[in-house]
Amino acid sequence: MDFFRRLRPYLSLLGFALVLGLAVGIHSTHLLRFADQSIYDAQIRWLRANASTPLAQDVVVIGLDEAAYETIPEPTALWHRHLADLLTGLAQAHPAVVGLATPLPVRSYNFLIEGIDIPLTEALKRQKTAAPLLIGQPPGIGNRLRPIAPEIVAAAGADSIASLAICEDSDGVVRRINQPRCQMEEQTPPLALAMARQLGRQGSPSGMIDYTVGGPIDYTPVGDVLDWIRRGEHDKVRALVAGRAVVVANLLPTEIRHRLPVQLAAWEPGSRTEPGAVAQIQALRSLLARGLIERVPESVSLLLIGLASLFWFGPPRRRKTLLAGGLALMLLAGSTYALWNSRYLPTATVLGALLLAVLLRSLWDGLRQHRHRQTLRSMLAGHVSPQVLRSILGGTLTLEGEGQRTGVTLLATGIRGFSRRSEQDSAAAMVDLLNRFHAEATAAIQAHGGAIDRYVGDGLVAVFGLPQPLEAPQRNALEAAQEILRRLERLNAELTADGQEEVRIGIGLADGEVLAGYVGPPQHREFSVIGAAVIHVLELQAMSRHTAQPVLCTREVAAAVGFAGGLAKLDPLPLRNGSTAELWGWTPPRPQALPSPTEPLPETPR
Repeated sequence: MDFFRRLRPYLSLLGFALVLGLAVGIHSTHLLRFADQSIYDAQIRWLRANASTPLAQDVVVIGLDEAAYETIPEPTALWHRHLADLLTGLAQAHPAVVGLATPLPVRSYNFLIEGIDIPLTEALKRQKTAAPLLIGQPPGIGNRLRPIAPEIVAAAGADSIASLAICEDSDGVVRRINQPRCQMEEQTPPLALAMARQLGRQGSPSGMIDYTVGGPIDYTPVGDVLDWIRRGEHDKVRALVAGRAVVVANLLPTEIRHRLPVQLAAWEPGSRTEPGAVAQIQALRSLLARGLIERVPESVSLLLIGLASLFWFGPPRRRKTLLAGGLALMLLAGSTYALWNSRYLPTATVLGALLLAVLLRSLWDGLRQHRHRQTLRSMLAGHVSPQVLRSILGGTLTLEGEGQRTGVTLLATGIRGFSRRSEQDSAAAMVDLLNRFHAEATAAIQAHGGAIDRYVGDGLVAVFGLPQPLEAPQRNALEAAQEILRRLERLNAELTADGQEEVRIGIGLADGEVLAGYVGPPQHREFSVIGAAVIHVLELQAMSRHTAQPVLCTREVAAAVGFAGGLAKLDPLPLRNGSTAELWGWTPPRPQALPSPTEPLPETPR
């Protein structure tokens, strides 16, 4: 116990350390990877729609589409002549760089058609002389790339071979063109990265594709380009590709397809997947614009996680919650701006740390508040009424409050002839009688929303409408008086059975303004009401011994219930100050309670 007592001043720091440790653990184990990916995709889509980056010279795409496969009679493995014509025409148009993202023959077919390889190998050499040429190898069997005929590799040069392999993230979306876990055995660079390097643009292999660059990707059919070349319309070819990066891509629907964060292929609107070459083309666009998106240093993420964890400190108030929400929005806006500047900041863990700090602090303070309430309940139970206790626990009533002036209904009751009886019976008998009477009266009062203000000798004073607000406190007070008398009948039956004298009581009811609050020294404060109305209700209770009715109330109380329910107007009675008061007497009916506030009370003669 002493250890925990010494530890108490450091509990807040330990809580902060717990939040920070959990947040760093979540960050290091990538538990919120999917949340980060979803946020990134949403930011990319927003930036592409509202702040996309145009390219001065976009990548030219020459597509091998379904029309090409329908118009070229030979099988693709024997397209040597058509590819040779295309490369020859491109070489004459002087593009900046050419990339082939289409399958090439895996072996020589010279045994089938003598000299078939020569046009293609010669065209590859001419193209390489005119402009850099990169040949993309698609994925093959296992962890290797699909082979290319040695004659083609020799003509193009081993340094011209690149990879078309694309590795999806854990959620099946392509955000990078090169990931270590998907590296092929050949260790060749991605086609987009190799083409960009030929143009003097470097990029980190681990960078993320910038999908905000450029508009929708469209292509020129390879059949159109071949027609231009074969008809000698070189001006059209030159206008299309001169000085620009060119990708000859296989765009058949049967190609390996991938999910991207955004829709790029203009020829397939609404498609959820796109050919792998589209990802390579967008990566090349990124490298030609601002470069691939690089992740911010790990230290920045850890710093932000630490700052977010600081929200552990301070009680959970509405202002703190609003501030946390505002900072979350600022973080999302800042990370979106960083993404627009090719810097990626994972925000899910930072937002998680912020949420974790706020929620754990709320839970911690809730547990402490519950423990505090339990302590207060055990300390105050039996000393204050349940209504007062609920107000204290609910925070609407505090021991340090300044008090308040408010209108209430007061009830005072006392035993008639108590002084005479106390001279005849033993002290133990009188104390027992008082306890039994007060228990019955208190239960009746509290059952109807009243709160005991004080016990005064053989009587008590109760208040209705404070601290618990009541819709009709006068009605509650009248119903409480009725139940006190009903309980008194049961108590008198018990006293008679024990051979003791019955108890007769008087009850006074009055409306009035009181000063309510905690009074007394700091060591012993009690909730109480003070004012002329308290003195007045005690006087009414004393005056009830001179009337035939056990309950005496003021005109205000009687008017609140429509002067009905058996209330009878009495002759004016003198008060201690010499004035007279208009009072009403009541003998509550036994079989039924007062009608509810929605039911009219029966009229009685006044």
